[in-house]
Amino acid sequence: MGTSSIYDGPNDKNPLLPEGFEDEYTNDEDTETDNTDNEAEEEKDKKDDQESVHGSWQETKKSMSQYITGNSSNRGRVSSNYVRAYGGSKAASNQAVSGRRATIQLGRFLSGIVQDGIYKTLESLQIDYIGKSVETLLSEIVNLLSPNANTKEDVVARNALIEVECKMYEFIIQNGMDLKSLDNMNAALFDEIMGSYITAYIFERMLNDLQSRFEKYADNAQVALQKEQEFREFIQISVELRLNDVKLSKLNYQDKSIDRIIKDLYTECYRVLEVSL
Repeated sequence: MGTSSIYDGPNDKNPLLPEGFEDEYTNDEDTETDNTDNEAEEEKDKKDDQESVHGSWQETKKSMSQYITGNSSNRGRVSSNYVRAYGGSKAASNQAVSGRRATIQLGRFLSGIVQDGIYKTLESLQIDYIGKSVETLLSEIVNLLSPNANTKEDVVARNALIEVECKMYEFIIQNGMDLKSLDNMNAALFDEIMGSYITAYIFERMLNDLQSRFEKYADNAQVALQKEQEFREFIQISVELRLNDVKLSKLNYQDKSIDRIIKDLYTECYRVLEVSL
């Protein structure tokens, strides 16, 4: 962790949702979607956000500081304050633009492997795999699935994707460093990889927003890492409670409704954290 120019995270003085921030995930196939339906959904999202229980970033940072210093052991209080500071689970999901986009891109990539195999999938993505190492190819895949790093939200989504690619790398190692072993991906592995991404994104986003608390109040780097790991495990367990009911491998990631489905899924995951008191 750096010690200079500490990012203090969101605050209660700035608007939570700057104008133009919410750019919905679209591609060429989605441009024909009924504009009336989109407008109705956007109006519903705005209404839901307005009706959400708003919390305080000041209270969120205070509760995290108390946890880090050992004055409190209630991680649920921190996570609940955190989601409420965003305006509730619906608002937190609405603002997770880069995370949702990367989730869909990852789902499309994995679906391609299941349907066509890894080599044909790479060819369809115009990735030249001949003579390249597994590490190089995984790096290129990350760059393709999450190409932007223009905002802190983009960086969070990309960092979470790197974590998931590491999980894929471990699977390849276990299968003799054979990239083609990914052709044997079953539904369980598909669901595990997708679930790992959602968990990693939610954790990385919280860490980014509240990193200043670790910088300021952890006695040393070891304590900071321990507290981070405790929160990572807490989020993983909490989110898995929701994801266990979802078969991510069964979703059609090419369908025009996929962004709405993923947005609702993130809402449910954040809701679990919001009610963790």
